[in-house]
Amino acid sequence: MAATAGDSRTRAAEARPVPIDNEYYEQVGDDWWNTEGPLRVLHEMNPARTGYFDRILRNRFAGRPREEVRVVDLGCGGGLVSEDLASRGYPVTGIDLSPGTVDAARRHAEASGVQVTYRVGSAYGTGLPDGCAEAVVASDVLEHFQDLPAALAEVERLLVPGGVLLFDTVNRTVRSYLLLILVAEKILRIIQPGTHNWRMFIRPAELSTLLAESGMRLTDSRGLGPARPVPALLPDLLRHRRLGKFTVGGDLSASYIGYAIKSGPHER
Repeated sequence: MAATAGDSRTRAAEARPVPIDNEYYEQVGDDWWNTEGPLRVLHEMNPARTGYFDRILRNRFAGRPREEVRVVDLGCGGGLVSEDLASRGYPVTGIDLSPGTVDAARRHAEASGVQVTYRVGSAYGTGLPDGCAEAVVASDVLEHFQDLPAALAEVERLLVPGGVLLFDTVNRTVRSYLLLILVAEKILRIIQPGTHNWRMFIRPAELSTLLAESGMRLTDSRGLGPARPVPALLPDLLRHRRLGKFTVGGDLSASYIGYAIKSGPHER
């Protein structure tokens, strides 16, 4: 299985020689926070995924105040997840490769009165110290990394023993190609065309293997998608380019969400 996962990541890297759509995200600026703007789908997803992340953190670190559960948001973008978790009381450090994106995140946090520490940095080398976080978030970014094993090695380095990686990503299936690439990007353009490369999407079994090779254990994975079935979404999609409320469920065939635990004496 490890060879299959590694081969798939190599093919993906060859298929996409550019970093992480950095030029596009530099241009988004304050539109990161425009709920009617080019990233509105992320806003529709955010309550479901941050709600899941918060539940996992509360269960994993039960009995500890949130102020003691340090979070690193790797590939934080404009700060949608970072701000949400920080507003719940977690100390959050957001890391992103794009200086313009980090500037937009800082501006919004300051205007909102939410305390988040933002830094420009790479997922392959954040510059943060070993064991500096109880949790690392990789939300909507794993499928963008050319060298996923290197990014996971950095995640493992940042985590304390028994710490958690929280993630959401996209499965590499026919359904994900039809929904995300063909419909969302090419036809309806509710996602910026060229944002994703289907070959870089990650099957859960591949991710489980790569996590294990990095010293982490995939503990839970669930589907992440619109609360309404596709036929019921069509009127809003065609008229308003909206997907509506997202939910965490059992269908992993397109996007999925989950967490992994770093090996350590307190793993349970």
